[in-house]
Amino acid sequence: MTITSPHQADEVWMDLFNKGDLDGLLDLYEKDALLVPEPGGTALVGPEAIREWMTGFPLRDPQIDLRTHAVHERDAEAILYSDWTITGTGDDGPARMDGQAVVLLRKQTDGTWLLAFDDPFAQR
Repeated sequence: MTITSPHQADEVWMDLFNKGDLDGLLDLYEKDALLVPEPGGTALVGPEAIREWMTGFPLRDPQIDLRTHAVHERDAEAILYSDWTITGTGDDGPARMDGQAVVLLRKQTDGTWLLAFDDPFAQR
């Protein structure tokens, strides 16, 4: 699954996440992409670091509802602002997480878009 427009990025990411397709998710990131794993945290760099973080996700069988609020596109870059809610099962039963994300996408030479920067815990 690929992103062919920044306006569909959240939909593609959400679909892969909800299917549990970790390899598909990682294919949406540039090779040197940055992901901020926690509010104010140090960015992880590259798919392997992102894989390790996603593999340690605190909820079992997580499902995300990702809602795009704005897309600002210029030339070969786009910034997305989104809200998200994740539900799943934690150690004490049903659990829910909420947040706001800021994502930078870059257009690739083949016309697809990849995530260059992902801050799922952005504070706006």
